[in-house]
Amino acid sequence: MNGLVFVKNNVAFTTSQSIAVGVGHSHSTVLKLIRNSMDLDQLRDLKSRSLKTKGRDAEVFDLDEEQATLVVMLMKNTPVVRKFKSTLAKEFFKQRRIIQTLLNQQKDPERMIIRERTKHIRKECTDVIQRFVEYAKEQGSKSAEKYYMNLSRMELTGLFLIEQKFPNARDVMSIRQLNLIEMADEAIAISLSDSMRDKIPYKECYQIAKDRICMLAKIFPPSPLPLLLDNKSG
Repeated sequence: MNGLVFVKNNVAFTTSQSIAVGVGHSHSTVLKLIRNSMDLDQLRDLKSRSLKTKGRDAEVFDLDEEQATLVVMLMKNTPVVRKFKSTLAKEFFKQRRIIQTLLNQQKDPERMIIRERTKHIRKECTDVIQRFVEYAKEQGSKSAEKYYMNLSRMELTGLFLIEQKFPNARDVMSIRQLNLIEMADEAIAISLSDSMRDKIPYKECYQIAKDRICMLAKIFPPSPLPLLLDNKSG
């Protein structure tokens, strides 16, 4: 089940809504079970939140691993519920493993140095892209502002397997992936700078930069980013 377990502040959660779907019950039934069980220690401080569903506000509970396990344990142990328990346990385990990997990764001195370096390269790249936006406007482009987003998306989707949104995908990249995105930033910056210097029409400038990213993607097969959802990712 995609999206069964997500993450807030490095803690894995699921939702009452996801549990309802997983066990084949109505959400209202799961909500009632949770409310009726709030005298238990694990659920005593649980607070609901509002969630927009089909244009309407709906109540939903976020549950950590202990709370979610308790809720499904309180349900009748049907074949569907038993299967869902297994799926839920696997998803929590997978997210805990990813969280720990990312925490270890972010403490790695070598990665910290590389991440800081990529920030400087990215700044140089974005400065060139901004010059390119103005260059395109001067040539009559009516949607030049979109080039920044288009080029950034092109890097991520061309070089990585993206299954979700990230507040900043570079924060979860491995050292190898950071080195790759750095090459992509440099390729775009050099390509656009050279094309603008040679007075090439802006649409051709963009295509040349795009071709260079496609060339990188052929050399380095797309690698997956961790399937980790953050509370900022919407």
